[in-house]
Amino acid sequence: MKKNNTQTPLATAKKHWIVYIAPTLITIAGLALMTSNNVTYEGSGAFLALVGLGWILKKANEKWYLTESHLVMEKGILPWSKKSVEVPVKELYKTEYEPVRIKKPLPMGTISTRRRADNCAGFRSSFMAYPERFSQQVEYHLKRQPEHSLNQLFELKEKGAISEHEFNIMKLGHVTKMYLS
Repeated sequence: MKKNNTQTPLATAKKHWIVYIAPTLITIAGLALMTSNNVTYEGSGAFLALVGLGWILKKANEKWYLTESHLVMEKGILPWSKKSVEVPVKELYKTEYEPVRIKKPLPMGTISTRRRADNCAGFRSSFMAYPERFSQQVEYHLKRQPEHSLNQLFELKEKGAISEHEFNIMKLGHVTKMYLS
């Protein structure tokens, strides 16, 4: 997909700080093992420290952001291995979040999106910081799009309130109206 990174993000979601605990502990354990006088422990420690550091960098480079025209999901550390998926906002149907609750609510959870086309899968990412805020900002932006009425029609079809045939007829009317105005 074409990169659209020149636009200013309207909203951003990154991994919650809690995902760094395990990789940090692994890195510290590796560094501790490296200080021993045993060659086997030093080698194992170096390996653990590198694995932990790589895991930290991987988590730190996972983010979602919303621009005026796209939802962008990025993963990866190095420029040649970095993956970026850009979905036009007009193709999004819905954004939801599922909070994580451990005794008391944490500002962390899973963000998921659904695309309007039947054959398109959505996207999902766990342990994101402030998923409710990000989802609300995306939903607000979606409702401001001219395609929002198509999203409402798609929702009716998903619930079974209208048939596939009725959906296609109404969709044609909405698309024609959008392009003529």
